[in-house]
Amino acid sequence: MKFKDIRKSGVLLHPTSLPGEELYGDIGPNAFRFIDDLSYMGQSLWQILPIGPVDQYNSPYSSTSTFAGNELLISLDLLVEDNLLNQKYLNKFRSLDKVKTSFIYFSNYKRSLLKQIASEFHSNANDNIKDRFNTFCKNESYWLDDYVQFCVLKDCNSHKQWFDWTTFDYRSADVTFYKVIQFLFDDQWKKLKTYCKSKNIKIVGDMPIYVGYDSADVYHNKELFQLNDSGLMKFKAGCPPCNYQEKGQVWGNPVYDWINHEQSNFKWWRQRFRRLLDMVDVIRLDHFIGYQRYYRIPIDESTAENGHWDDSKGDELFDSLAPMINKNNTIAEDLGDINPEVIKLRDKYRFPGMEVFQFNFNPSLSLENSTNHSVVYTGTHDNDTIIGWLNSLDQKNINSNKFSKTDLLNYFNCNEDIINWKIINYVMSLNNYICIIPMQDILSLDSTCRFNTPGILSENNWKWKMEEHLNSTVKNKLMELTIKNNRKI
Repeated sequence: MKFKDIRKSGVLLHPTSLPGEELYGDIGPNAFRFIDDLSYMGQSLWQILPIGPVDQYNSPYSSTSTFAGNELLISLDLLVEDNLLNQKYLNKFRSLDKVKTSFIYFSNYKRSLLKQIASEFHSNANDNIKDRFNTFCKNESYWLDDYVQFCVLKDCNSHKQWFDWTTFDYRSADVTFYKVIQFLFDDQWKKLKTYCKSKNIKIVGDMPIYVGYDSADVYHNKELFQLNDSGLMKFKAGCPPCNYQEKGQVWGNPVYDWINHEQSNFKWWRQRFRRLLDMVDVIRLDHFIGYQRYYRIPIDESTAENGHWDDSKGDELFDSLAPMINKNNTIAEDLGDINPEVIKLRDKYRFPGMEVFQFNFNPSLSLENSTNHSVVYTGTHDNDTIIGWLNSLDQKNINSNKFSKTDLLNYFNCNEDIINWKIINYVMSLNNYICIIPMQDILSLDSTCRFNTPGILSENNWKWKMEEHLNSTVKNKLMELTIKNNRKI
């Protein structure tokens, strides 16, 4: 069965938002239960955000590696089942008040537990687990060795950024620790992915266009980025001013040296796609514009107003990736300041694009004429929830739509209590083969549950978490709409 040959639907929910006893969702029993719920509701897609190591703000789009896994997603429950962690240590971890309320305390404590597990791994692991570990280290050496060296050197240099390092000696025991941690993540993730496959659910992953400056990717591949002889960035990535951000956005990532990427036959990119396609079934290409042209901002500028566009090497890159990616396993996030050249690049490779209800809907010109080859959403991780967006319509004109909250309620002939379900049904009824609904919209949640507000550093970003699993009323409602709109496989 191909990705796009029948109507289907899915749910957008990052694993960190899964319910459970801890502050942070993980890929243990609650993830498997969520997959059961997706299957019950007739969903065939689970869309997630990047699953790499996160920064102090917990942003999945600011990672120390595009290849490695987020160790905070490792399930301690599953480690107990494998006799790699004593239950008493897990009980103590979950009993601490700070672990329940502080992300920094939670993450530091969990990492200390993982370090203890890694130090005892070869004593506690059975032969089968040890064999899987050895196979993992061999098969993933093309990225694992560089990442582990980066992590160990970062520890030796008091967690300073790599361009401030002065110490380059480390112990082999530290190398083993990071390899074990990455194995535990990979092993658990592959089990979850296998379970998804048994339930006919495909995982839609996410590939950010850029990587973090303080990352193993940049440290080991400096020639692939626009850096000076000292390793400092010449330019930083972002996007120009627009209706939503009057001074644009400064992301701070280093921009690529596309000429050097082409001269290497895009080896790093091919490895990057290979790794992600091993973890997910479908890749969403974040900021697809960046594959046709990129916006670079002088390093000393505090806003994006004085940046300028330059050409990328998207055609050459996607030609080199032809054996791996195609219209059935790739989605182009073609939102924002697109031009004919971006559309031409997308259509050349027949990648489905994206449409978002909050951006595209207008009572006088609806989404009903949209192409069935695009993926339609009620909103994305960067948008407000449907309820939050609805409440904002009378407060400020944040988009090009010239209608009010009352107009929208009248259009759907309903009150506020069920407007999210009316909109979900509307999006599901469209011609698009694929529609994806964020979990917050399914749960009728307001702006307080928004996952991310782009362009700002906020303690509320990336923190939302489901309080409990879906109840039968919600599950049955989504299942009914899925069947009604011929999206249940």
